[in-house]
Amino acid sequence: MKHPSAIHVLLCCQFLATFGVMVLIPVMPLYLEKLADDMSTAMLWSGIALAAPAIGGVLSAPLLGRLADRWGYRPILFLALGGFCVSLLLMSFAGTLAQFLAARLLLGFCGISLVITAYTAHMAEPSGKGMLLGRLQSAMALACLSGPLLGGLFMDRWGMELLLNMTAAMTCVALVAAALCLHDASPRSCHRDQPEPPLRKRWFCRWPTLSWLAAGALAQGGAFALVTCFALYVSELGDPRFPAATLTGGLHALAWAATFLAGSYWGKRNDRGSARGSFIMASAGCGSAILVMLYADSLWQLALLRLVQGFCLAALTQTVVYIVSNRVHPRHQGQAIGTANSALVSGQLIGPLTVAAVYPFFHASGAMAASAALFIAAGLLLLTNKHPAYSTCTEATRP
Repeated sequence: MKHPSAIHVLLCCQFLATFGVMVLIPVMPLYLEKLADDMSTAMLWSGIALAAPAIGGVLSAPLLGRLADRWGYRPILFLALGGFCVSLLLMSFAGTLAQFLAARLLLGFCGISLVITAYTAHMAEPSGKGMLLGRLQSAMALACLSGPLLGGLFMDRWGMELLLNMTAAMTCVALVAAALCLHDASPRSCHRDQPEPPLRKRWFCRWPTLSWLAAGALAQGGAFALVTCFALYVSELGDPRFPAATLTGGLHALAWAATFLAGSYWGKRNDRGSARGSFIMASAGCGSAILVMLYADSLWQLALLRLVQGFCLAALTQTVVYIVSNRVHPRHQGQAIGTANSALVSGQLIGPLTVAAVYPFFHASGAMAASAALFIAAGLLLLTNKHPAYSTCTEATRP
């Protein structure tokens, strides 16, 4: 591994980036109630606020990727960290719904996870790139596990504003650590000895790459559809031993714990040349686990299936980023990861919209089945891609 201290700083930055997004996820309507006239207005705006970072990320990811390729990852990372810190402070001090929504949009436009992923991929040895992307996945999973738990605790006891300000302060510390530990990582300076083939226009529209982008969007859609409908499904089960919110939070935590533990495992499989098979197997595992949940008649069965689903989920996004970034010349890696990130973020919109369309007709069970169908469709899509998963910078750069 090159520059282990730099890798650790990037992992900490990734944790903070995901943590800052996740702390408000379970309590968004409650937090916005103080800015709205009534709870119905807060519910409407909470849905918009939850989608705002995804919208900002889709719009900014390709541009940030190109800027990172041109100017280097280090200055773009500093810019993203600074913007992320400002967005957290703006959310904390927002006095109106419009101000809060603007801060959430800025959070997405910063594209901090994209820049961290591109920087990490650049820092990795070719034989260990998958493992490092797997560690990034574990850092995100840890934030997804701890963010909602601490968010709910602070909301009840000390106020969400304190947690947002603390996260902003820790981001400033991470920015200082990055300035001390991270060296210049300009793709153009690091690969001067390699000829730079031009990136083909609409390189991502060719099926070997497009199929991976589409599969990633479907898998991410399945994940966010599950997040949207799982609480409704647990409520319909009506287990009298536990409150629905507590049970939902505990089962989500189990899934994220499994994702945290499995991230490096799937990354190592990618390094060994098993990316396509891993994605197909993991997407099928996620979909199958969700379908079997519909027939689970005890809490321990539901918990076990969430563990399986979380373990398989760890493979999906990191594998898409790994493959797409390997299809371009190293000097274009930021743009490739930006394109992959846009596809993945689009899944954050596909999932909730799918649940919104299915739930009125088929209730929570139908929405769960739709989530499973998105996962399974992602794996089936890659079955049609017979192109070698590990061909590097040929299709995208051929004149």
